[in-house]
Amino acid sequence: MLRRLRTPFGAGIISLALVGLPAVTWADDDGPRDSVAARLGGFPGILAFLNTFAVPALLADPEIASFFGHLTEDPADIEQCLAMLLDHDLGGSSPHSGAVLASGHRCRSSMSNIHRGRQIPDHVVDKFIAIVGEQAEKAGVAPTDIAAVAKVLERYRGGVRNK
Repeated sequence: MLRRLRTPFGAGIISLALVGLPAVTWADDDGPRDSVAARLGGFPGILAFLNTFAVPALLADPEIASFFGHLTEDPADIEQCLAMLLDHDLGGSSPHSGAVLASGHRCRSSMSNIHRGRQIPDHVVDKFIAIVGEQAEKAGVAPTDIAAVAKVLERYRGGVRNK
């Protein structure tokens, strides 16, 4: 699936196949043109950012990586669900939860259920948000958009930590 995008990561065509992820269907409308989601390229731009910048940096941190060692879901599914959640919460057209991916995985909305049993300390959530912000800055995302992404991630803190 190809789609022409204007993202902070460069204008052009992004193919989900090129970033090694299975195709997912999303609406052609990225939400309001002035939304943070639209400025980040909607779902495909956010997914490309996660795959290219954020996830490698997060997994390079040994403390954060340790919480991803016993996943029962495919990491690509987790990235797609997170990209949809961020797109939705930043004003895009992705569903908030319940989307069924090409793999058959169903995205969930309960951060408490997703993170139950992981015992993620508060400082790791801080580090996760900071690394995403640092990578967004390296990718050329505007400081106000980085702050908006951090605010969205911060809203989910209670459902992630110490579960």
